[in-house]
Amino acid sequence: MQPNINGHRDEGDSSPPSSPGGTIRGDIRRADGSAIADATVTVIDPNGRQAARSVGNPDGTFVIRVAAGGHYVLVVSANGHEPSAVTVAVGSSPVDVEVTLSSMAALGGVVTTSATGEPVAKATVAVADRTGQVTATAVTSADGRWDVSGLSGGTYTVIVTASGCDPVAETVTIDGTAAATIDVVLRTAAELGGVITDGTAADGSPVAHSQVALLDDAGEMAASALTDEHGRYLFANLAPGDYTVIANGYAPVAATIDIEAGRVVTHEFVLGARGQA
Repeated sequence: MQPNINGHRDEGDSSPPSSPGGTIRGDIRRADGSAIADATVTVIDPNGRQAARSVGNPDGTFVIRVAAGGHYVLVVSANGHEPSAVTVAVGSSPVDVEVTLSSMAALGGVVTTSATGEPVAKATVAVADRTGQVTATAVTSADGRWDVSGLSGGTYTVIVTASGCDPVAETVTIDGTAAATIDVVLRTAAELGGVITDGTAADGSPVAHSQVALLDDAGEMAASALTDEHGRYLFANLAPGDYTVIANGYAPVAATIDIEAGRVVTHEFVLGARGQA
């Protein structure tokens, strides 16, 4: 390898060393052997100071001069790649090094709802590595799209959350520089709420602190709630299905309600002698 010494571009090189100069020259490539152009090469001296800095050539080669007779740390970085650091002993003769940078990939996709297939805007997307550390986050756009970049190869967990939807976690494996795509479908959670009023009162005043029970289609207790001071009750994040709502406080009143995904259902109860479902 004989890099073109006159072709390199120095950026912020230190002034010519007072001691006889040493030369570091090298090749910067990907794992497949292809050249990485315009990489940044920084040399750190034994005291932790920047000794020199340069930008590589379009063919991946670089040449950089430092004071001879020392051990330096050569740091190479490039867009879309993980940086690399190597130790170099510089003498009076040129030192040749080969640096291989690992590519970093992009990940993206579209978030939609199971109920209508429509895109979900402003959903939060978190990307965690295999240790559970969140390495990137994004928010979906109006068309449900999201993307993150700067990821190294490996297996990741994509966690998507959105208001009114059940959270979803999906696993995806990224290989090399390929842009991976993972589309996520969120199950829309339904809501059931309403107001309970007193049928025996002339003004139909609300019934506070009334117990409201929610039974699933198997007759099992799914949830329960108490009405607030305005007689309001709410069951959130319900899966689609048939539910039976039972309100107590006076004579119990029951009603069966079919809840579809994504619906916000309102059902009002009137309790008392004149009450009816």
